[in-house]
Amino acid sequence: MSKDSLPTQVNPIRFAENASILRGTLQLKNMPLLCSSLLTDEGEVQVELTFDVDRQRIRYIQGHVETEVDLQCQRCLESFKYGIISDFMSGLVNSEEAAKALPERYDPLIVSDNQLIIKDMIEEELILSLPIVPMHDPKDCKKSLPLNVADDDTATSFTKESPFKVIESLKQKKE
Repeated sequence: MSKDSLPTQVNPIRFAENASILRGTLQLKNMPLLCSSLLTDEGEVQVELTFDVDRQRIRYIQGHVETEVDLQCQRCLESFKYGIISDFMSGLVNSEEAAKALPERYDPLIVSDNQLIIKDMIEEELILSLPIVPMHDPKDCKKSLPLNVADDDTATSFTKESPFKVIESLKQKKE
């Protein structure tokens, strides 16, 4: 396989039986679901996929992806670079029942018609690697939260007064 390109689709069962390895890059701009969460669609993803069969005769894909994407900080609304390095291990199955029978070390990957679209699999892996709420590191962000409990030791000294304290004081006056 060429260093710069990956095939569009492969027969993962055959690749696993042949213990194949694919290395190459994919363009972010060709991943519309991922790009909807990004500020720009510029960049590429470095991909390495190892297809194989384990001792239990389970066909699997061991993958490694690396990229850097532009996200928008939800605190200050500025852009920032977010690096993604993800390793995954997917067991190849053809049904939901077979997916339930996979050992825990494998994420199930249901393959229909013995065809796997590489770009779609990598795009899903990258989406799962994005932060739920993208934000700069607090020390790099232009905005700060009003009270950051993790960074401020004095925050623990504030206690919220009970709304029932008034009732308690009235009860004590009656006695």
